[in-house]
Amino acid sequence: MTRHLIRLIWNRKRQNVLLTIEILCSFLVLFGIVIFALHFAVNAQQPLGFAIDRVWAIEMGRHAPEGSDDPRVAERAVATRLMTALREMPQVEIAAGAFTAPYAGATWESSLDLADGRKVQVRVNRVTDDFPRVFSMTMAAGRAFAREDDAAAGAPVLIDRQLARQVFGDRDPIGQLLPEKRAGRHAPGPDEQPQQPRRVVGVFTEFRQHGEYSTPMATMFERVRLDDPSPAVGAPERLLIRVRPGTTAAFEPELVRRLQREAPDWSFEVKTLESMRESFLKQYTTPLTVLAVVEGFLLLMVALGLTGVVWQSITQRLREFGLRRAAGAPIRSVRGQVLAEMAVMTTFALIVGVALIAQLPFLPLPQGVEIVPGEFVGAVALSAAAIYCLTLACGWYPSRLAARMPPADALRYE
Repeated sequence: MTRHLIRLIWNRKRQNVLLTIEILCSFLVLFGIVIFALHFAVNAQQPLGFAIDRVWAIEMGRHAPEGSDDPRVAERAVATRLMTALREMPQVEIAAGAFTAPYAGATWESSLDLADGRKVQVRVNRVTDDFPRVFSMTMAAGRAFAREDDAAAGAPVLIDRQLARQVFGDRDPIGQLLPEKRAGRHAPGPDEQPQQPRRVVGVFTEFRQHGEYSTPMATMFERVRLDDPSPAVGAPERLLIRVRPGTTAAFEPELVRRLQREAPDWSFEVKTLESMRESFLKQYTTPLTVLAVVEGFLLLMVALGLTGVVWQSITQRLREFGLRRAAGAPIRSVRGQVLAEMAVMTTFALIVGVALIAQLPFLPLPQGVEIVPGEFVGAVALSAAAIYCLTLACGWYPSRLAARMPPADALRYE
């Protein structure tokens, strides 16, 4: 039966090859949308590792006072006054400083050159001691930064569980130094710090800085002390506060005025993390929405084209189907033949399409883009199922038309 269907399709190859190409293009575009949507859906099911309820971010436009010998020391002094002012305000529950924050868009990524020759990509942030408390982070082991780290040997760091597994395996990382190559170690960042061994004091669960749709990445927090005597340490780029319950947006002007009194030459922009999240996540959803709309119109055009072409083909072959009915073929057999031809053409298109997208894992991909086997297979299966449903739906009415041909009319014609 399959060989007979293939022969029938081959006899009308000029017409069917165009249909097959249409189906192929629809499958490729649909696959691209589905794999991204599936990737976002899988990521959205994973925990963020932080909470943004009642958290506000204050981005600072810093300006070192004139006549200062070291701009970093002067900026750090101003940041200390700002932090003190925030903690004195009754509406502020907790205050902290950091280089960047969730949904802020600023990212510092580096690589750890381990002593065993491995390189581990890591996202780095420099934070003050209260940063984990502001975001209600969960510590899986160890503790957060504390004053006891002031005189401890090595630069204290917090790492997430993913980085702990990659670097230490099953060993307990608490109190261990990161096994980095000492020669030539350099991790460029917003401010340079003396290169000294980094010691793990705590492990947090996770911290997906770029939100729900982002891929989890190994993360490390370095400690910033505003009272650090080292001139190499600069002021944080942002201040982060968690306001008390019931605090409304009416507090924002008062907050800015208070900060402006402490630093008249600096500028301040206050945003809630909820508004930053809504704006930031559009970077993921907007392109996907645009592609989905384009694919929707493409599938609609393909559906209309398939229905029209199949309808025309069936109209030209009505007497052929009528002869089959006269020979004793049941109605469901005639309808099944039309749908089977559609399924065979779809199968040809999908074989070519799968062969093309199967090359993706072997091609050089942009940095940060990774093909996850489970998501890849799932996207292929979902896209193929959708294309089969589309083509069979397009052939449903023409198949009914073919089955309605009266056998007597077909015999009279012959």
